[in-house]
Amino acid sequence: MDVKIISRKREPRTVTMKLTDGSLIRGQVNLYHEEMVLNRVSDLFTRDKDPFVVVFGALMEGLTNQVLIVNKQNIIWIAPED
Repeated sequence: MDVKIISRKREPRTVTMKLTDGSLIRGQVNLYHEEMVLNRVSDLFTRDKDPFVVVFGALMEGLTNQVLIVNKQNIIWIAPED
């Protein structure tokens, strides 16, 4: 049995994203991934093959400080704020 260690290290970047249903999400994504720091938010989509991205501290349609797991196929655009 393989055991995957989940890191608690964070390299947060604030982003705004628009989903295919028209929803807007503002929150943070973690650029620290599998013991390395990704250089750009776009690396989450080009170098990371996971179909989902975690957005924490998210604001969306009246919800605040949420943790959202978003399917990358549902993202129309994402804009880094840093």
